[in-house]
Amino acid sequence: MTVFKYELKQLKKNIIIWSLSMGGLIFLMLPTYLGFISGTDVMMAKTMNNNPMFEALGVNFAFIMTPLGMFSFLNSFAMTAAAIHGMSIAFSTHTKEYMNKSAEFLLTKPHSRKRVFFSKLLACTADSLIVGTAYITGAVLALLTVKGISVDWWAFLLIGKSLVLVELMFVVLGTAAGTFFPNVRTPVLLSSCVMFSLFCLSSMSKKIHVPVLGYFTPFAFFDPISIAETGFYQWNYVVWYVILAGGLLYVSCSAYLKKDVVFGG
Repeated sequence: MTVFKYELKQLKKNIIIWSLSMGGLIFLMLPTYLGFISGTDVMMAKTMNNNPMFEALGVNFAFIMTPLGMFSFLNSFAMTAAAIHGMSIAFSTHTKEYMNKSAEFLLTKPHSRKRVFFSKLLACTADSLIVGTAYITGAVLALLTVKGISVDWWAFLLIGKSLVLVELMFVVLGTAAGTFFPNVRTPVLLSSCVMFSLFCLSSMSKKIHVPVLGYFTPFAFFDPISIAETGFYQWNYVVWYVILAGGLLYVSCSAYLKKDVVFGG
């Protein structure tokens, strides 16, 4: 627990900033967008109905004109920020000893490398869960402030949790990247590039209707329309999510145990 507490303390400022930002933004934006769709005129409705962006995001006009659909629309963009956050904190947490040429945990603490690895991972996971909880709480409060709407709260919770699950997958990706590329000095930039590439791949998969491409990007794992219709996630993606995360962590941990120690100087 020593390493976990230390790493979580290092992430404290990050947690506060991201929690307030994610929770605050969705709280302010969701009522505004709900008011927009409630006042949409016929001409605007026709324009939105033919917008190809909705298809690329996995939603359609009929769905997005509902409170749950509008939340899903905004949630798709919030996922991109959450993905960058998750991957960048995991990346930097697993590379700072190498970047700073410090073997602090490996030499001066009575902890095994495996414990260090999973303590760092657990700290990043806790960070993501706290930020995700703040985001969902902000969305709930926003919906409660809007009168005259009906929301399927179970579907809402599943769609909100999908952001957290995507962020956690990017934590795993960041952990793997930090393990195999410890000398990268710009984790945020690399995380942004990875996020953008995977987001584009997800959009292309939905646009050209090639579902197999969705297995290569976490953004395609949780389809909001399917969640709203079935009341749960798609089982094939859930199983693949677990296999992919477990496989990446196993490979990353195995590599971390064999890494050379970097001394200061």
